Amino acid sequence: KVIIFSQFADTVEYLAEQLEKRGVKALEGVTGNSPDPTSAAWRFSPVSNEKTGIVPVTQELRVLVATDVLSEGQNLQDAHVVINYDLPWAIIRLVQRAGRVDRIGQKAEKIVCYSFLPADGVERILRLRARMRQRLKENAEVVGTDEEFFEDDAKDQPMLDLYNEKAGIMDGEADGDVDLASYAYQIWKNAVDTNPSLLKTISDLPDVIYSTRAHQGTVAQPQGVLVYVRTAEGNDSLAWVDKDGKSVSQSQLRILEVARCKPETPAVAR
Repeated sequence: KVIIFSQFADTVEYLAEQLEKRGVKALEGVTGNSPDPTSAAWRFSPVSNEKTGIVPVTQELRVLVATDVLSEGQNLQDAHVVINYDLPWAIIRLVQRAGRVDRIGQKAEKIVCYSFLPADGVERILRLRARMRQRLKENAEVVGTDEEFFEDDAKDQPMLDLYNEKAGIMDGEADGDVDLASYAYQIWKNAVDTNPSLLKTISDLPDVIYSTRAHQGTVAQPQGVLVYVRTAEGNDSLAWVDKDGKSVSQSQLRILEVARCKPETPAVAR
């Protein structure tokens, strides 16, 4: 199974139409205007979404062409081939797209990601951005606005590095785009590799459990409750609410880091 990503709805519709003309079967295009993107995700990846037997075999998809509406919050592990038809401005999008298939439940030994790059080279696109940035700056000086339309030149470097296949370009990206399941699994793996006895200790815990530890609340990190939730579709998430029940943060990485503690950390007396 193959999933093809594009930034643009028009491109998705064009690709789906052209692939169908060339005889590709069991195909569907999905954009933000699609009535039910989740249904398409289930038909494309019934196993990872636990819809085997619910989705008729005759309706199952083999090729999915989609915008980034499907790059977040969907299980697509039945596929192991990801194609980036165009290069997104935000490089983290490439991580999100691959993260839809490269996560817990993936049975393929190798995930393959292909990216189409402009024939004239990425330098042409960057020069175009520079010209647009300069023109917008000139207009801003005339009308007196300080709104930022494009980032500075330094933000172009990750794209240039990606085009030149430079290693390490994904380092240091924003934590809001962390794939919780994969990140949490790595924490688990590190823990049991260090202390194998944790395998039995943790497996003996009841399904529903809570724990407490001391935390000196601050404005940035108030006292509250961390909760693990799973949707009906099997998507994992964490929530952090304060003592008044208001959301503190939806950043999965930040919540995991707040919860981090050593095995010897004492629990608060109940």
